[in-house]
Amino acid sequence: MRATSHTGNPPKICFDTESTGLDTANDRVVEIGCVRLDGRIITLNPEDRFQVYINPGFDMDDEVIAIHHITNEFLEDKPPFEAVVDDFLAFISGAELMAHNAKFDVGIINAELARLGKGRLEDYVAKITDTMDIARKVFPGRHVTMDNLCAILHIDLEERKEKGHGALLDAELLAQVYVDMTRGQNQIALESGIDPLRWGGMPEDLPVIKATSEELAEHERILGIVEKKCKSTCDWTRRLKGEIGFDAEPKTDA
Repeated sequence: MRATSHTGNPPKICFDTESTGLDTANDRVVEIGCVRLDGRIITLNPEDRFQVYINPGFDMDDEVIAIHHITNEFLEDKPPFEAVVDDFLAFISGAELMAHNAKFDVGIINAELARLGKGRLEDYVAKITDTMDIARKVFPGRHVTMDNLCAILHIDLEERKEKGHGALLDAELLAQVYVDMTRGQNQIALESGIDPLRWGGMPEDLPVIKATSEELAEHERILGIVEKKCKSTCDWTRRLKGEIGFDAEPKTDA
Protein backbone atom coordinates (compact mmCIF):
# COMPACT_ATOMS: atom_id res chain seq x y z
CA MET A 1 0.00 0.00 0.00
CA ARG A 2 1.32 3.46 -0.89
CA ALA A 3 0.88 6.16 1.76
CA THR A 4 1.51 9.02 -0.68
CA SER A 5 1.33 9.61 -4.42
CA HIS A 6 4.36 10.50 -6.54
CA THR A 7 3.51 14.18 -5.90
CA GLY A 8 4.09 13.77 -2.18
CA ASN A 9 0.45 14.53 -1.42
CA PRO A 10 -2.08 12.04 -0.06
CA PRO A 11 -3.20 9.78 -2.93
CA LYS A 12 -6.70 10.34 -4.23
CA ILE A 13 -8.96 7.31 -4.07
CA CYS A 14 -12.33 7.30 -5.83
CA PHE A 15 -14.73 4.95 -4.11
CA ASP A 16 -18.30 3.80 -4.34
CA THR A 17 -20.60 1.37 -2.55
CA GLU A 18 -23.57 -0.75 -3.47
CA SER A 19 -26.05 -1.55 -0.73
CA THR A 20 -29.31 -3.21 0.24
CA GLY A 21 -31.10 0.15 0.15
CA LEU A 22 -30.82 3.88 0.79
CA ASP A 23 -31.22 3.94 4.58
CA THR A 24 -27.65 4.52 5.74
CA ALA A 25 -28.50 3.63 9.34
CA ASN A 26 -30.21 0.29 8.69
CA ASP A 27 -29.23 -0.92 5.21
CA ARG A 28 -25.99 -2.78 4.61
CA VAL A 29 -23.11 -2.61 2.16
CA VAL A 30 -22.92 -5.40 -0.44
CA GLU A 31 -20.00 -4.11 -2.54
CA ILE A 32 -17.12 -1.67 -2.12
CA GLY A 33 -15.06 -0.49 -5.09
CA CYS A 34 -12.00 1.78 -5.02
CA VAL A 35 -9.70 3.23 -7.67
CA ARG A 36 -6.50 4.93 -6.57
CA LEU A 37 -5.08 7.67 -8.79
CA ASP A 38 -1.35 8.07 -9.34
CA GLY A 39 -1.29 11.85 -9.28
CA ARG A 40 -3.84 12.56 -12.03
CA ILE A 41 -3.24 9.26 -13.83
CA ILE A 42 -5.71 6.37 -13.79
CA THR A 43 -3.38 3.40 -13.85
CA LEU A 44 -4.10 -0.18 -14.86
CA ASN A 45 -2.14 -1.58 -11.92
CA PRO A 46 -4.12 -4.16 -9.92
CA GLU A 47 -2.62 -2.69 -6.74
CA ASP A 48 -4.55 0.52 -7.45
CA ARG A 49 -7.89 -1.30 -7.33
CA PHE A 50 -9.88 -2.62 -4.39
CA GLN A 51 -13.13 -4.52 -4.78
CA VAL A 52 -15.00 -6.76 -2.39
CA TYR A 53 -18.50 -8.23 -2.28
CA ILE A 54 -20.16 -8.56 1.12
CA ASN A 55 -22.93 -10.78 2.46
CA PRO A 56 -25.35 -8.42 4.28
CA GLY A 57 -26.94 -11.25 6.26
CA PHE A 58 -30.41 -10.92 4.71
CA ASP A 59 -32.06 -10.97 1.30
CA MET A 60 -32.45 -7.85 -0.82
CA ASP A 61 -35.64 -6.76 -2.57
CA ASP A 62 -35.96 -7.30 -6.31
CA GLU A 63 -36.13 -3.53 -6.89
CA VAL A 64 -32.67 -3.10 -5.40
CA ILE A 65 -31.22 -6.04 -7.32
CA ALA A 66 -32.52 -4.50 -10.55
CA ILE A 67 -30.29 -1.47 -9.95
CA HIS A 68 -26.92 -3.09 -9.25
CA HIS A 69 -27.58 -6.64 -10.58
CA ILE A 70 -26.02 -8.22 -7.47
CA THR A 71 -28.25 -11.15 -6.54
CA ASN A 72 -28.90 -12.75 -3.19
CA GLU A 73 -27.64 -16.06 -4.58
CA PHE A 74 -24.35 -14.45 -5.65
CA LEU A 75 -23.77 -13.09 -2.14
CA GLU A 76 -24.49 -16.34 -0.30
CA ASP A 77 -20.82 -17.40 -0.07
CA LYS A 78 -19.38 -13.89 0.31
CA PRO A 79 -17.79 -12.76 3.60
CA PRO A 80 -19.50 -10.43 6.10
CA PHE A 81 -18.31 -6.84 6.49
CA GLU A 82 -16.24 -7.59 9.60
CA ALA A 83 -14.15 -10.07 7.60
CA VAL A 84 -13.10 -7.50 4.95
CA VAL A 85 -13.10 -4.20 6.80
CA ASP A 86 -9.42 -4.28 7.79
CA ASP A 87 -8.30 -4.80 4.18
CA PHE A 88 -10.51 -1.91 3.08
CA LEU A 89 -9.22 0.42 5.79
CA ALA A 90 -5.62 -0.51 4.96
CA PHE A 91 -6.20 0.35 1.29
CA ILE A 92 -7.66 3.81 1.98
CA SER A 93 -5.49 4.71 4.96
CA GLY A 94 -4.03 8.22 4.69
CA ALA A 95 -5.67 8.97 1.33
CA GLU A 96 -8.03 11.67 0.13
CA LEU A 97 -11.23 9.70 -0.30
CA MET A 98 -13.52 10.92 -3.07
CA ALA A 99 -17.13 9.89 -3.64
CA HIS A 100 -20.01 11.23 -5.68
CA ASN A 101 -22.72 12.15 -3.19
CA ALA A 102 -20.29 11.28 -0.41
CA LYS A 103 -22.92 11.78 2.28
CA PHE A 104 -24.50 8.45 1.37
CA ASP A 105 -21.37 6.33 0.79
CA VAL A 106 -19.57 7.70 3.83
CA GLY A 107 -22.72 7.43 5.92
CA ILE A 108 -23.39 3.78 5.18
CA ILE A 109 -19.72 2.80 5.70
CA ASN A 110 -19.66 4.73 8.98
CA ALA A 111 -22.74 2.85 10.13
CA GLU A 112 -20.96 -0.44 9.37
CA LEU A 113 -17.85 0.72 11.24
CA ALA A 114 -19.93 1.85 14.22
CA ARG A 115 -21.43 -1.63 14.57
CA LEU A 116 -17.90 -2.98 14.97
CA GLY A 117 -16.64 -0.21 17.23
CA LYS A 118 -14.10 0.91 14.62
CA GLY A 119 -14.82 4.63 14.61
CA ARG A 120 -15.49 6.54 11.40
CA LEU A 121 -13.93 6.83 7.94
CA GLU A 122 -12.71 10.27 8.91
CA ASP A 123 -10.42 8.59 11.45
CA TYR A 124 -8.52 6.73 8.72
CA VAL A 125 -8.21 9.13 5.77
CA ALA A 126 -6.57 12.51 5.24
CA LYS A 127 -9.66 14.07 3.68
CA ILE A 128 -13.09 13.23 2.28
CA THR A 129 -14.15 15.05 -0.89
CA ASP A 130 -17.62 15.06 -2.42
CA THR A 131 -17.09 15.31 -6.18
CA MET A 132 -20.62 16.67 -6.57
CA ASP A 133 -19.35 19.90 -4.98
CA ILE A 134 -16.56 20.08 -7.57
CA ALA A 135 -19.00 19.38 -10.41
CA ARG A 136 -21.33 22.18 -9.29
CA LYS A 137 -18.44 24.65 -9.53
CA VAL A 138 -17.20 23.36 -12.89
CA PHE A 139 -20.67 23.11 -14.45
CA PRO A 140 -22.86 25.70 -12.67
CA GLY A 141 -26.55 25.26 -13.36
CA ARG A 142 -26.11 21.76 -14.79
CA HIS A 143 -27.40 18.49 -13.37
CA VAL A 144 -24.38 16.84 -11.74
CA THR A 145 -25.56 13.23 -11.61
CA MET A 146 -22.92 10.73 -12.66
CA ASP A 147 -24.86 9.86 -15.83
CA ASN A 148 -25.18 13.50 -16.86
CA LEU A 149 -21.52 14.27 -16.15
CA CYS A 150 -20.50 11.30 -18.26
CA ALA A 151 -22.70 12.63 -21.08
CA ILE A 152 -21.17 16.12 -20.80
CA LEU A 153 -17.65 14.72 -20.75
CA HIS A 154 -18.29 12.11 -23.47
CA ILE A 155 -17.46 9.16 -21.20
CA ASP A 156 -18.77 5.81 -22.42
CA LEU A 157 -21.57 4.34 -20.29
CA GLU A 158 -22.26 1.22 -22.35
CA GLU A 159 -20.77 -1.15 -19.78
CA ARG A 160 -22.85 0.41 -17.04
CA LYS A 161 -25.99 0.15 -19.14
CA GLU A 162 -25.26 -3.52 -19.77
CA LYS A 163 -24.15 -4.59 -16.29
CA GLY A 164 -26.02 -2.13 -14.08
CA HIS A 165 -24.50 -0.11 -11.26
CA GLY A 166 -21.44 -1.65 -9.64
CA ALA A 167 -19.17 -0.16 -6.99
CA LEU A 168 -15.90 -0.75 -8.83
CA LEU A 169 -17.39 0.23 -12.19
CA ASP A 170 -18.79 3.44 -10.72
CA ALA A 171 -15.48 4.18 -8.99
CA GLU A 172 -13.75 3.81 -12.38
CA LEU A 173 -16.28 6.21 -13.93
CA LEU A 174 -15.82 8.67 -11.07
CA ALA A 175 -12.06 8.63 -11.58
CA GLN A 176 -12.55 9.47 -15.28
CA VAL A 177 -15.08 12.18 -14.47
CA TYR A 178 -12.83 13.74 -11.82
CA VAL A 179 -9.76 13.83 -14.05
CA ASP A 180 -11.68 15.20 -17.05
CA MET A 181 -13.70 17.87 -15.26
CA THR A 182 -10.67 19.22 -13.37
CA ARG A 183 -8.34 19.21 -16.34
CA GLY A 184 -8.62 22.95 -16.96
CA GLN A 185 -7.88 24.83 -20.17
CA ASN A 186 -7.03 21.79 -22.25
CA GLN A 187 -10.77 21.04 -22.15
CA ILE A 188 -11.56 24.37 -23.86
CA ALA A 189 -11.93 24.53 -27.62
CA LEU A 190 -9.65 27.56 -28.09
CA GLU A 191 -10.10 27.57 -31.85
CA SER A 192 -13.78 28.40 -31.45
CA GLY A 193 -13.64 30.35 -28.21
CA ILE A 194 -16.42 28.18 -26.78
CA ASP A 195 -16.14 25.45 -24.16
CA PRO A 196 -18.08 22.54 -25.75
CA LEU A 197 -18.35 20.76 -22.40
CA ARG A 198 -20.27 23.64 -20.91
CA TRP A 199 -22.30 24.83 -23.86
CA GLY A 200 -22.67 21.69 -25.98
CA GLY A 201 -20.98 23.09 -29.07
CA MET A 202 -21.97 25.72 -31.65
CA PRO A 203 -25.53 25.33 -33.00
CA GLU A 204 -25.57 24.96 -36.77
CA ASP A 205 -28.43 27.45 -37.14
CA LEU A 206 -26.94 30.11 -34.86
CA PRO A 207 -28.27 33.48 -36.07
CA VAL A 208 -25.79 36.26 -36.90
CA ILE A 209 -26.84 39.56 -35.36
CA LYS A 210 -24.91 42.48 -36.82
CA ALA A 211 -23.97 45.46 -34.69
CA THR A 212 -26.00 48.63 -35.14
CA SER A 213 -24.38 51.93 -36.15
CA GLU A 214 -24.72 53.12 -32.55
CA GLU A 215 -22.99 49.99 -31.25
CA LEU A 216 -20.18 50.37 -33.79
CA ALA A 217 -19.70 53.98 -32.76
CA GLU A 218 -19.54 52.97 -29.09
CA HIS A 219 -16.99 50.31 -30.00
CA GLU A 220 -14.84 52.89 -31.74
CA ARG A 221 -15.12 55.18 -28.73
CA ILE A 222 -13.92 52.49 -26.35
CA LEU A 223 -11.03 51.57 -28.66
CA GLY A 224 -10.04 55.23 -28.70
CA ILE A 225 -9.92 55.28 -24.90
CA VAL A 226 -7.82 52.11 -24.84
CA GLU A 227 -5.39 53.47 -27.42
CA LYS A 228 -5.05 56.76 -25.55
CA LYS A 229 -4.28 55.03 -22.26
CA CYS A 230 -1.88 52.57 -23.91
CA LYS A 231 -0.33 55.24 -26.15
CA SER A 232 -0.47 52.74 -29.00
CA THR A 233 -2.76 51.66 -31.83
CA CYS A 234 -4.82 48.54 -31.11
CA ASP A 235 -4.06 45.54 -33.30
CA TRP A 236 -7.80 45.34 -34.02
CA THR A 237 -7.75 48.87 -35.50
CA ARG A 238 -4.64 48.07 -37.52
CA ARG A 239 -6.34 44.97 -38.90
CA LEU A 240 -9.43 46.94 -39.89
CA LYS A 241 -7.24 49.48 -41.67
CA GLY A 242 -5.43 46.68 -43.52
CA GLU A 243 -2.08 47.51 -41.93
CA ILE A 244 -1.73 43.93 -40.75
CA GLY A 245 -3.52 40.71 -41.63
CA PHE A 246 -6.14 39.13 -39.40
CA ASP A 247 -3.88 36.08 -39.01
CA ALA A 248 -0.97 38.14 -37.68
CA GLU A 249 0.34 37.42 -34.21
CA PRO A 250 -0.69 40.05 -31.63
CA LYS A 251 1.94 42.45 -30.35
CA THR A 252 3.51 41.72 -27.00
CA ASP A 253 5.50 44.00 -24.75
CA ALA A 254 9.24 43.36 -24.57
